[in-house]
Amino acid sequence: MNDPKTYRLAFVSNSAEIAAIVKAFADPASMDVSVRLATMEEAVPVAKELLASGVEVVLGGGATGKLLRQALDEPVVTIARTHLDVLRALIRAKQYGSMVGFTSFADPLDGLDVFENLLGLRIREVVFTSTPELTQGITQAVAEGASCIVGSGICREIASSLGKEAVVVTPSKDVILRALSEAKAIAASRRRERARTERLRIILESVSEGVIGVDRDGGINVVNRMAAEKLDLDPAQAMGRPVPDVVKGTGLLKALASGVPELDQIARLKGLDVVISAAPILVDGKIEGAVATFKPASRIHNISKRFSEQLKAKGFVARYRLDNLIGQSPAMAALREKAAKYAATDASLLIEGETGTGKEVLAQAVHAASPRGNRPFVAVNCSALSETLLESELFGYEEGAFTGAKRGGKPGLFELADTGTIFLDEIADIPPSLQVRLLRVLEEKQVMRVGGEKIIPVDTRVISSSHKDLARESRQGAFRADLYFRLAVLCLKLPPLRQRKSDIGPIAADLLARRDARPDLLTDACLSLLGRYDWPGNVRELDALLRRFALLSEDRPGQAKLLEELLEDLSPQEACAPQDRETTGPGPEGRSLREMVEAYEDNIIRRTLADSKFNRQETARRLGVSVNTLWRRLKEQPE
Repeated sequence: MNDPKTYRLAFVSNSAEIAAIVKAFADPASMDVSVRLATMEEAVPVAKELLASGVEVVLGGGATGKLLRQALDEPVVTIARTHLDVLRALIRAKQYGSMVGFTSFADPLDGLDVFENLLGLRIREVVFTSTPELTQGITQAVAEGASCIVGSGICREIASSLGKEAVVVTPSKDVILRALSEAKAIAASRRRERARTERLRIILESVSEGVIGVDRDGGINVVNRMAAEKLDLDPAQAMGRPVPDVVKGTGLLKALASGVPELDQIARLKGLDVVISAAPILVDGKIEGAVATFKPASRIHNISKRFSEQLKAKGFVARYRLDNLIGQSPAMAALREKAAKYAATDASLLIEGETGTGKEVLAQAVHAASPRGNRPFVAVNCSALSETLLESELFGYEEGAFTGAKRGGKPGLFELADTGTIFLDEIADIPPSLQVRLLRVLEEKQVMRVGGEKIIPVDTRVISSSHKDLARESRQGAFRADLYFRLAVLCLKLPPLRQRKSDIGPIAADLLARRDARPDLLTDACLSLLGRYDWPGNVRELDALLRRFALLSEDRPGQAKLLEELLEDLSPQEACAPQDRETTGPGPEGRSLREMVEAYEDNIIRRTLADSKFNRQETARRLGVSVNTLWRRLKEQPE
């Protein structure tokens, strides 16, 4: 096996003298030079044979070199004679007489008249393109009185057959070394080109997309295995030929003609739906060709499915269904029926309800019942984040957009929710500047990352929620009216627990079941006590109470006294108030029910916060709410 550090070269000539010099000057450490003597008629077949056997570059002497250059598509280095080489040969030939014959391949040598005057010689030039022409020319020159023939090695044989002397024009050492260096450089360049070509071939064959390229004239110059299979092409026969009719509708030729990319086009090729992208190849602003890639549309679907599975693994999935909306009261039955209808559409949905009524549960249930149910469900609490953080979370950011931005940037929640649903909890607390951006997203169905310049299309259903009366907020100027109308195309209102007390029993049983408590822990007396409380914190408050009750009762039924004490701790004056109180209209001191409920909640929060030594995490745990909700409620309380 040849040393990979050496280059395989071959010298083809009819001159044994020049061949010996080339062999002597070649560096064996970096060149493996083989020599083949051949006539002009034999030179081309011999050179082709050498190239086929692995020779990287062919060198040719004089006439043979010129001939090989004309006949071969492969690179040929000619060891050309210089005028100084010719002068040396003519000086040697002068000793044989005052008239010499001089041979030139194809074209006369410029400057022979100067040599005649300089040396006092008569020079008869013989121009030839084949061995018979050379033989005839030398014979004629001898007949005219030439005493010596100057030229290549074959000239010596012909002159000798005519009884005349001959001098071979021998290239100098510098000429031969330059030729060998050029051949070595060409070989090295070809190796690098072959390596690049092989890397490109491996890349093209390893990608799962079909790839087909054309030159500036529309002839195929690239086609990988996938494209060949899908288009029924033989790569070897397709090269250089026009693209088949099945490819003409793919946008490839259009991109070649216009210089404008044709991206993500849907087409049907050989009975298969594919996604095609075609782009021109521009060199110095000129169209030199075009390339198209295509992949089955089913693969796009599979990628999307895997992406959805990854989002589910991150928790971007709905965990609740409409069946999780417990209660058989008329209000809840009507809500489930309306929610099921609203789930069938992509229109924006606003969910209103007091704190703790289960707005996110309802949002997840609507998403799960919709055609997007197996797509991402992404939730964000708009009241829990600062304006800057909320903006970057919703819309994402590019690398370097701000100090601390992740390398490569980060997609926003709208991007992560693409093809699915985004739930904007407590939308009323979103800052005015972000309301403008959100409105644009809803209208244009596209986002731009913070610090970015590229528009990103998104297909996302928006479900929002608020414990505030958003219509009143918009009328009072606290919330953009145009954004409200965009968000509230559809509306659902969750009734507070005090308005559906018949549902307290089933809800309590479900909450206890989640804590693995005994199903008979709540006796009729206990349920009666629960029904007499107004539950300003709604289901969340009920859940927090039942956690404490299940823990303190030690899983022993008949603990009505304990439950009564726990209820008195929540609100001593109101815990066991009559059930038939008025639920609308002004209350004591002219306050509405909502205001009174909020006052009770504030009182509970303040007392629990004090009992917890103002530890917010402990306070949130005792109240059964998130730290974000506690933080928001504390922010809303008057100083």
